[in-house]
Amino acid sequence: MQRIALLHTNFCSYEKVIVERLEQEQIGLIYLNSPNDLNSLSEPMKRDLALAIQELDSDSNIKVLILLSKLEKLFCAGANIKDISKISLESQLKGDIFQNIFQVLESIRKPLIVGINGVALGGGLELALNGDIIVATEECKLGLPELKLGFIPGLGGTQRLTKLIGKTNAMKYILTSDSISAQEAYQRGIVNSVVKKEQLREECINIAKKISEKSLYTLIAAKAAIKNAEEMPISQANKVERQIFNSLLNTKAAKEGVTAFVEKRKPNFRNI
Repeated sequence: MQRIALLHTNFCSYEKVIVERLEQEQIGLIYLNSPNDLNSLSEPMKRDLALAIQELDSDSNIKVLILLSKLEKLFCAGANIKDISKISLESQLKGDIFQNIFQVLESIRKPLIVGINGVALGGGLELALNGDIIVATEECKLGLPELKLGFIPGLGGTQRLTKLIGKTNAMKYILTSDSISAQEAYQRGIVNSVVKKEQLREECINIAKKISEKSLYTLIAAKAAIKNAEEMPISQANKVERQIFNSLLNTKAAKEGVTAFVEKRKPNFRNI
């Protein structure tokens, strides 16, 4: 497996998102923060979110990313419908207006935890489904209601939801535009856990702390191997898994992990 260069990056400020670093825990948090348009995926939001993700994903001092909303009752309203209504045929032919942000989301190398509070519909849910681990609050309302507007989910919803809950369940929710409660989402395997809204940030951080105890390079390798299970035939994915496994055996992380096990102590993967 080819080694990935990670950089110490300069901190940036953004208009539509807030970035917070927990330096000791090596956790980076991104908050959607655009109350005037309900955190919709406007051009400024897509730009800032993509840049913030890239900033944290390339920072060698950060091992885990968390995506949250600063709004009390809403995660993300999805695409800005007014913006969509103004899209001309010429602009459609030039390219996908959401291509950049979702390419960035799909290329995140580090673990991404998403905390959903309140409403996440359409593109908001599709954004959340890019998370490797998803935590929801009890009052969450999820859904892909795009058919009510005369089009379909176009940001990965038909694919990701189907892989998570199967064809027949995805058909029901997408074709009827029915919303999905937090408990339904948990039972269907869309989210990993459901918590009270005041516990959402803490729960995401607690999960991230357990992850950040591991070696950064090993975390990146594990995520890549798991993603291969979705994208490759199993025989090919197993072959790549063994290649990744073999490439890690002589790393500092493996030496520290094995030594710590023999010495009956907790491994220290702080800088490896």
